[in-house]
Amino acid sequence: MSAKKETACLLLKTAQRLLGHQPTSQEETRWRLLQAAAEVFAEVGYHAATTREICRRAGVNLASIHYYYGDKAELYREVFRLPFLGECNVFPTLDITQVPLQDALHSFYAWFFPDSLEEDPMMQLFMRLHAREEAEPSGVLGDAMVQAFRPNHEKMLTLLCKEFGLEQADVEVDRLSFAVVGLAAVYFHNRAAIEHFAPYLIDGQKARESMAQRLVDYAVALIEAERKRRTSGGEKK
Repeated sequence: MSAKKETACLLLKTAQRLLGHQPTSQEETRWRLLQAAAEVFAEVGYHAATTREICRRAGVNLASIHYYYGDKAELYREVFRLPFLGECNVFPTLDITQVPLQDALHSFYAWFFPDSLEEDPMMQLFMRLHAREEAEPSGVLGDAMVQAFRPNHEKMLTLLCKEFGLEQADVEVDRLSFAVVGLAAVYFHNRAAIEHFAPYLIDGQKARESMAQRLVDYAVALIEAERKRRTSGGEKK
């Protein structure tokens, strides 16, 4: 089976799991468009991609993009939301009252460094797409990524508030949450630099497992430093 067919099957299987039933013909068309769009955008970039080529690969008529997504820009934004789907991103669904801090943090960081990257054509495709967007900004994403990341951000705040016995985040929790997230974000957004200067950090399953675990260790150290600051009277009044 070709890589293209494998990724198409992966998306349709994802759709079935998320929907809870076999996709209808209309639902399947939507997912085929997402798959074809991800491929074309990753290959040639947003501006060079044509709706005609996307529809050709998806095996649908040219009016389908307008019918399902409105325009090419919204289709592009929807493709970038794919990695935040429930089954791809389990951190926002965690019951943090039942999960130890280290396990919750590992769930968050493992999302940035998936074990099965080499065996996951869809994740590889998204990495290529993200790298192209970084190198050639489309100018159409707007706050799509911010909104897609919101559940992760809110769950991180909830996790930190639990650690400090707070009902809601204060300024220091806000500050800490960005530091904890930033530990992984720098690797994600600067992947090209990492692959140039130190590719061994993320090359292979064992390397990514080590990376995720090390980030957990760093995050715990940050959280403990904030806990110590609070209990030692260092908190600003």
